[in-house]
Amino acid sequence: MTSEPRERVEAQPGKSGDEELIAAYNRGGLKALDELVERYRKPLFNFLMRMTKCEAEAEEIFQNTWMRVITKAHGFEGDHFKSWLFKIGHNLVIDWSRREKKQISMDAPLGGGENEATLGDRIKTPEPGPDIRANSRDLGKAIELALAQLPAEQREVFTLRMEADMAFKDIAKLQRVSLNTALSRMHYALAKMRMLLKEHEPDRKE
Repeated sequence: MTSEPRERVEAQPGKSGDEELIAAYNRGGLKALDELVERYRKPLFNFLMRMTKCEAEAEEIFQNTWMRVITKAHGFEGDHFKSWLFKIGHNLVIDWSRREKKQISMDAPLGGGENEATLGDRIKTPEPGPDIRANSRDLGKAIELALAQLPAEQREVFTLRMEADMAFKDIAKLQRVSLNTALSRMHYALAKMRMLLKEHEPDRKE
């Protein structure tokens, strides 16, 4: 049995390497797909988590996204793999939302348990506790709560930009809106996040 020649899947200097990897996968290089999955595991899963607010659903959609990549890889002819990947994830989230008849900005229990406070309950609570300013974990939770209050379109723009580092022109194309609309959604998202998180800012001494 002759060994197959080793494929070159490394990214070229100055390029993301995504398109080289998907091309290598289409030539039979399974390790190239593994590298892509690892490269986008965190940003893609974080995006899905923030859009579904459910770990089990996010995990299922994550797996289904990569199944779509596998089945459609040979038809990929673009030069922006990341945009293509997140568009698949975006479409699957929309399908999930319609199937479950849930709003993406749902006020579900934070931990998924029956006795857990909802996102709305937590936001309405005026006193989060004396250690909220000093505890970065609490601040992280506050950020998640604030993000959950954004309209779905704004939250998606914010997450795609901050988690996936996606260009605004690609976000606009994914959401089928103008570039100005995508930029405006980011502006309003940042403004609302800043307002909701203002109480968590540390005291500043002049």
